[in-house]
Amino acid sequence: MKLFGIFAGIIGFLGLIFLVSLLFPKSYRIERSTVINKPVYETYAYMSSIRNWADWSPWNTDLDSSMVSFYSKVKSGEGAAQYFRGGLVGIGRFRITKSLQNELLHYDLSINEGTMHSEATFYFEPIANKTHLIWVDSGDVGYNPIFRFMLPSKIKSTEAGFEEGLYQIKRAAEKKELPQ
Repeated sequence: MKLFGIFAGIIGFLGLIFLVSLLFPKSYRIERSTVINKPVYETYAYMSSIRNWADWSPWNTDLDSSMVSFYSKVKSGEGAAQYFRGGLVGIGRFRITKSLQNELLHYDLSINEGTMHSEATFYFEPIANKTHLIWVDSGDVGYNPIFRFMLPSKIKSTEAGFEEGLYQIKRAAEKKELPQ
């Protein structure tokens, strides 16, 4: 009988955790932007070339000095991919999955055979002779109580990553001279 009470207590506690997790949001949307002092066509050309992503991506040799990158035969736009491997970052890839010239780039990031997966979109809007670059990540974590509890932390770290990433994109894109 004592064992049944312990078991019932554990089940009750887990049920309580699940019910509390329902108070947390299950979906999220993170949006950050910057203005780049280059016309849209130049900013888009810079961003659509997957080899340029090493200039600004948080998953580069600044984070993991042992990281090695390989690239797909498709060099820019839809289908372009960067594969990487490193002691700290693990094995992963960036792949551009949708590309509308001078409008948007949608990509997915997969690390360690999909154990970490993220998708996001860059939107390009012309402002005079500059580019308003908008980076958006959104998703739904479903009813998993662990993911729901972790969502505020994920949002906070992604927001910080977007801020730093946009700063690096702006810096790199503005100094990069594209071939004519």
